[in-house]
Amino acid sequence: MVGEFEVTALNDGVVYSSASRSLPNATLKEIADGLSANCLPDRVGMSYNAFLINTGSKLVLIDTGTGGKGANFAAFSGCGHLIANLRAAGYVPEQVDEVLITHTHLDHVGGLTLGGQRAFPKATVRAAKSEVDGFLNPDSVDAAPKAKRAGLQALADLFQPYIKAGKFSVFNDDGMLVPGIRALATHGHTPGHTSYVVESNGQTMIVLGDLVHVGAVQFLYPSAHFGSDADPVAAATQRIRVFQMAADGGFWVAGAHLSFPGIGHLRGNGVHFAWIPAIFANPLEDESPLTK
Repeated sequence: MVGEFEVTALNDGVVYSSASRSLPNATLKEIADGLSANCLPDRVGMSYNAFLINTGSKLVLIDTGTGGKGANFAAFSGCGHLIANLRAAGYVPEQVDEVLITHTHLDHVGGLTLGGQRAFPKATVRAAKSEVDGFLNPDSVDAAPKAKRAGLQALADLFQPYIKAGKFSVFNDDGMLVPGIRALATHGHTPGHTSYVVESNGQTMIVLGDLVHVGAVQFLYPSAHFGSDADPVAAATQRIRVFQMAADGGFWVAGAHLSFPGIGHLRGNGVHFAWIPAIFANPLEDESPLTK
């Protein structure tokens, strides 16, 4: 719970990858330090998470997982479970009112459609204008290198069913999108990468998106960038800014690629940070028999 809001972590899958290959500017010592401190091998299991927020009046999904698309690529093997886990959590796709997109990499937007149709037929999809202009603006597509146009068209195809239904809206940088949930511009990983701030009854959670991929290393050394960062310097700047914001405020943090459920807190000094994962507890049981 974040105030009166219920937050449910939804796992789309887990993919194993080499930390040393994923963080091209990190030194071997930095990688070894981070992995050793967390008792991890170099082949780290990376969770692919999305987050469902029940505000009481709205059901808001942040990101959609892969939708099982890209299953032939090692990067997404084992993914595609978000809808099944949404149902396991007691919800159905038809209940979702809003879908907020952190950015348009396939593991975050692939689940928008199922068989070319809207996977969330009631939902309005929202994304940063600077994130979608590259493939929804015909001039941008025409100006793109020919080798990239097929990929841009594939992204456009994911959004078109919502656009045709009048269920798509863009926003610019920061701002309230749903009562209690606002956009926080964290551009760098992609041109319009957006995190979301969830606030209720004096409690706050920042849903990071892809500000962090390999937490074991990037919390300790937040200047270490991920291989697919479009602007590594900007991504690192935003990572440090938001990490410190969360640490200073004692906010909850939720990360798309942190070990499931990917929810916890941060402590840090602006240079190095430590991740304190949430302790799992059954929300239906306030006390165990031993503490009564």
